[in-house]
Amino acid sequence: MSEKKLVVAVVGATGAVGREMLKTATEVVPFASARSAGTKVPYGDSELVVREMKEDVFEGIDIAIFSAGGSTSEKYAPHAAAAGCIVVDNSSAW
Repeated sequence: MSEKKLVVAVVGATGAVGREMLKTATEVVPFASARSAGTKVPYGDSELVVREMKEDVFEGIDIAIFSAGGSTSEKYAPHAAAAGCIVVDNSSAW
């Protein structure tokens, strides 16, 4: 029996806390603002390309870890939860 890998979204992946969170997961999908989309962030021995945060990006993601500030969490965390994600928020929004 093979184990299912969790797919984790890190929102705020280009910030200091987001970069630390990237170190904790097995398969990571990094998201940030449109301004940061396309930026590469270190992940293990390689890099990940940051994707633009949008309301419809959470399908197929198991856990969404937010570290992008309260207003970002307030806007996007409900969309993540509606898509079936477990949402972990590192802001003061909730």
